[in-house]
Amino acid sequence: MPYKNVLVVGGGAIGGITAALLTQKGENVIVLDADKEHVKALNRGLEISGFRRLLIPVKTLLPGEFTGKDYTGWADIVLLAVKGLHTESALTSVLPSISKTAPVVSLQNGINEETIAKIAGVERTIACSITWGGTNKGPGQLIQTTDGGFIIGQWPTGKSKMVDEAAGLLSQAFPTEVSDNIIGDRWTKLLITVSLTGVGTTAGLTYGEVIDNEAARKVALTVITETYDVGIKAGVKFADLMGVSPSIVLVRNKADFDNASKLLEMGFANHRATKPSMWQDIEKGRKTEVDFVNGYVVKKGKEVGLKTPANELVTKVIKEIEDGKRKPSLENLKEFNSITAYIK
Repeated sequence: MPYKNVLVVGGGAIGGITAALLTQKGENVIVLDADKEHVKALNRGLEISGFRRLLIPVKTLLPGEFTGKDYTGWADIVLLAVKGLHTESALTSVLPSISKTAPVVSLQNGINEETIAKIAGVERTIACSITWGGTNKGPGQLIQTTDGGFIIGQWPTGKSKMVDEAAGLLSQAFPTEVSDNIIGDRWTKLLITVSLTGVGTTAGLTYGEVIDNEAARKVALTVITETYDVGIKAGVKFADLMGVSPSIVLVRNKADFDNASKLLEMGFANHRATKPSMWQDIEKGRKTEVDFVNGYVVKKGKEVGLKTPANELVTKVIKEIEDGKRKPSLENLKEFNSITAYIK
């Protein structure tokens, strides 16, 4: 294995579980996390429950402890697993501890690779779509909620030896596939995040509850359609979703809506209990990464000249929830009625 030292930045569900599985395989892993109680607990023993059960100590440090000569150039590869709003500050702070040739792999929601590429260089940027889920239960306790793996690729397209080597490392934790169109995979994953996560957070619903609620489903499918249109206008070639083109869930009329509703119900049958990560952030009093999810679509829409009213309103509502001006509620969906009125 070409990577002697693995740095995982962010010890939440994705970073923590990945780090634990790599540690179990004998990899030399250090996790950085800002939560003191979580750091102490991981060092004593990270408890993973849910889809798998594991109890293993994981070497974890506070960011301020990962400094000095001992760690200069230490990391041969970085797995970045922080919220999108912390991407720039987290990566910048660990740059002195990263080998000058070390790749940076984004294990994040939203599309943060553009920011990573500006800081570390596009040639060192590896994008990743995560097809399994997890959540935080408490300090030192993480839950793997669904099965799955990683899809990684050189940002924004193409293949490289670096990616193949990173895939070899990650495959010790989860099945890992290499894509030569990772930007297409990232945008396809974004379709899920902006809809089921964004709308679920707005309304206070799990993925399954979004699909069951007609008003929420209308908003979710409208958000998907807007996002797809923006991606196409930006030149993105969307990757298949569960083996089929995501274009089959685009909604332009009532017939499309009825068909797409059935497809959502079938496609996410095993993910119904998933609680949106942004909703979990709100419950913990944290800022969400909506600017890097629905807000990202709004920004890209402006760049390519397309309006994105549903994504814009989701972003606005979630920001107002963050500010304590409202709560996740079905009441919030009423504000989307004029936007989804085309579904008759």
